[in-house]
Amino acid sequence: MQRKKFFLFRWIEGISELTGYLSGLAILLAALVVFEQVVLRYILQWPSIWQNELGLYLLMFSAFVGGAYGLKHGAHVGVDLIVIRLPKKAQLILKIIVSVLCLLLIVVVGWKAWEMWWEATVNDWHSETLWGPPLTYPYFILPLGMTLIALQYIVIIAETIQELLGDGSTNGEVSE
Repeated sequence: MQRKKFFLFRWIEGISELTGYLSGLAILLAALVVFEQVVLRYILQWPSIWQNELGLYLLMFSAFVGGAYGLKHGAHVGVDLIVIRLPKKAQLILKIIVSVLCLLLIVVVGWKAWEMWWEATVNDWHSETLWGPPLTYPYFILPLGMTLIALQYIVIIAETIQELLGDGSTNGEVSE
């Protein structure tokens, strides 16, 4: 029988996939901004005002928002020397435990990041550089990234529990 993933799981994984492409675009844009800065500053002898800061914000976006993509594809750094020697059931249990602990950490960091973003937004904080953009935008990067990573962890935990229980509906699948 054909099985299909829950709509919410498909949606979260689609968003996680999109974040990977957006992160790649952010890295490309950061490289172009730095290149433009080099040309203006060292070749044309013009001052740079906004390039360093924007490049940094783009790289922050790539790291934090792109984290959900990396998590979805198992691209995060991990040491599995001992884990791969465990029986399959023990591997799944360990994966659930580690994922829940990581989710808790992500939720705490995300909660504090949302608070910091809100404070920057309501108090109209601006960067103290010459460019001086509103900080609500770069401060939004961390809570957004933590939220996306938390959602991806929820999918991983649910799918791993289903696999552990052996109900035949791995990967968050349901019968049609």
